[in-house]
Amino acid sequence: MIGVFRVSDKLGRRLVLILKSYPCSWGKCIFCPFALEQSVDIKEIIKENTAVVEEALRELREEDVGRVAVFNGSSFHELPLDTVLKLRPLARGRVFEVEERSEYVTEDAVEGLAELMRPKELVIRVGFEVWDEGLREGYLRKGMPNSEVFRLAELRRRLKARGTPIKIYVYVLFGIEGIPEEKVVESVKAFKELFDGVIAIKYRKYLPNHPNEVNVSEELKEFLERNADLVDWGEGEEWEIGRESK
Repeated sequence: MIGVFRVSDKLGRRLVLILKSYPCSWGKCIFCPFALEQSVDIKEIIKENTAVVEEALRELREEDVGRVAVFNGSSFHELPLDTVLKLRPLARGRVFEVEERSEYVTEDAVEGLAELMRPKELVIRVGFEVWDEGLREGYLRKGMPNSEVFRLAELRRRLKARGTPIKIYVYVLFGIEGIPEEKVVESVKAFKELFDGVIAIKYRKYLPNHPNEVNVSEELKEFLERNADLVDWGEGEEWEIGRESK
């Protein structure tokens, strides 16, 4: 659902922008529905994103917040440059969150983005989903082997030592057929040791060929609420994929 939303949760009060993007360069993950909201029409993308950014600027004039998150169903680096430049007033001096595939997270890319956007802090979310490489690559088809996990952990260490205002959060997927709850617990614990935090995402099945949803035990719910920095249960209307904003 493309649009602007005010959110208040464990990460604090923030403004969330959901933008239209080019298709994901990878596009092979077995559970991802975001192709439903992507486009190859540059004019369409720019037009819709410009409207969302302008709405966000109006929202901030009415009530400012210190944290802005931008999601676009693929990587931030796959947004048109026109959209990225229009986002600068929203990012400057605030905590600014984006999503990236791991291959886009390089020293030059992170430092360049921090220089361009000038946020108080740059938060990059990466969807590794599960610690077990066999599940991540053989089942989910993420295209992010363990070498990428450890590369980003080391990159984060170097950038922080250099004074770059960056945090890296990792998505962990749960409630999906084929990933046992013990693997979810393992993932949260392992990723928290290497990165700044974990955001647990409740899986939702959007397309017939996607894996099935599975029930989540009370024990796992309690564990996630205690140990994840945020649990996204996907229950808000704003997260409906493939629907137009109001």
